[in-house]
Amino acid sequence: MNSPASTPAGSASAAFAPLPRRRGRINYRKVDETAPWGFEDWDITLGADGMRTLTSHCELAIAGDIVVRDSVISVHADFHPCEAYVRIMNKGLLTGSGWFRFTDTEAHCESYSQDLGRVSQTIEIQRPMRGFGLHAVQSDGWLAATFPFEKGVGHVEFKGRNLMHSLHHLGATGPSLATTTSGFEFMGVEEVTVPAGTFECNRVRLRGIVNDHPPYDMWLSRDADRLYIKGEAQGYLASVFELVDLDGAPLGDA
Repeated sequence: MNSPASTPAGSASAAFAPLPRRRGRINYRKVDETAPWGFEDWDITLGADGMRTLTSHCELAIAGDIVVRDSVISVHADFHPCEAYVRIMNKGLLTGSGWFRFTDTEAHCESYSQDLGRVSQTIEIQRPMRGFGLHAVQSDGWLAATFPFEKGVGHVEFKGRNLMHSLHHLGATGPSLATTTSGFEFMGVEEVTVPAGTFECNRVRLRGIVNDHPPYDMWLSRDADRLYIKGEAQGYLASVFELVDLDGAPLGDA
């Protein structure tokens, strides 16, 4: 009779423990309408290495575009990006997909898209970057995660060249490494009520906007997760972005 297979040392007593996690949904709607023109489901986990990973699924239809974006980004404790992945569809067709890697000194991209074909890029950067723009609005919030709010209301800060996967306002092109030079202005601390609840937020305004992007304000939670609670875009977008669902406790300082 064969003896039972041996059990690896320690495996019998090892308990599965899911990563600390927060989940949410953000609806996109016109300022004078209640029906959404898009939504974003996001999930943030905190790894044992102290890195946060944001996974976002976005679906939207506005200004002639029908966009589906799936993206993942991992950031260090200082919100300097480590790696990212983006997959884009528009009007039912695959636009492109790409993988990004960030070190202390370089950003790398390997991608393929309808408009650019096969892309392999390396761009010099400095740590910490402001972040990497994925067009998911929760990702927008992380662009201001390291803003020096302690410098007070009215402080404006630029971090040199910023990186995004697309300069299209809805992130419907690329992906590749695209650069901007925008910054943020701290507008103050405000209490904001959205369908997901009431939150004390830091309000920031995008400054030095490129590519004709309309004026844009964001309200971000003051905890270490820098959750995107609300946003307002003017101009042709004339839209409000609101957190409508939220699950999970704050992840805390990494």
